[in-house]
Amino acid sequence: MPQVHALFNNLKNELKARGLTYKDVAEHLDLTEASVKRLFSTEDMSLRRLDSICELLTIDLADLTGTNDSDSRAIRQLSEAQELEIVSDERMLAVSFLVFNGWTFDELLKYFDFTEPELIRMLARLDRLKMMELLPKNRIKLRVASNLIWRKNGPIQKFFVDHFQTPFMQSQFNHENEFLRFLSGMYSPLSCSIIMRKLQELAREVDQLNQEDRNLSLEERIPFGILLATRPWHAKFFDKMRRH
Repeated sequence: MPQVHALFNNLKNELKARGLTYKDVAEHLDLTEASVKRLFSTEDMSLRRLDSICELLTIDLADLTGTNDSDSRAIRQLSEAQELEIVSDERMLAVSFLVFNGWTFDELLKYFDFTEPELIRMLARLDRLKMMELLPKNRIKLRVASNLIWRKNGPIQKFFVDHFQTPFMQSQFNHENEFLRFLSGMYSPLSCSIIMRKLQELAREVDQLNQEDRNLSLEERIPFGILLATRPWHAKFFDKMRRH
């Protein structure tokens, strides 16, 4: 069955793109690694388990089947060379970020100090890198997915940590449309997995809202940053007081 084979190939590609292994899937499904390998080799899996793996991947089942839209065929993770090309120049990075968020050629010219030849050159570079297509009349067709995944410890993630993460947190978070709560506690592994799943669901909902709002004009939208993070953690402040 070619469609089933294509679905499992897509599933394997999504796992690889995120650096996940059969062991990670096994832990998520509460199965043995051998059982997961058997499911993939026979390409015989229930819809319930497929849906659960999609939750682990933070994608929809439609993304695997290709029934969602053209985004299901888009690039979900850039190569290291592509990421390096983007971060090699601050203006190139700015154009890439804005284009990936749906800005048009005319909007970029209107709100930023790019000259038309300069902007065309940068968009042509993105075209050569297979991240987008520069169409007639400078129309832009993206070839990257809206929920693009950064490479772990890759150039973009490192740039984000160095240039965005600290400034982003330098706020009291007490103005309109600002919110900050830091929650810590001692949770069971099951509770931790529930928290992770809910964060992944929220990330999908946030991405969907972003896609829907792209139909609005720039004047009807505001730049809005969302940082979702969780990890096993303890305050180093207490280290000097710990009994060794």
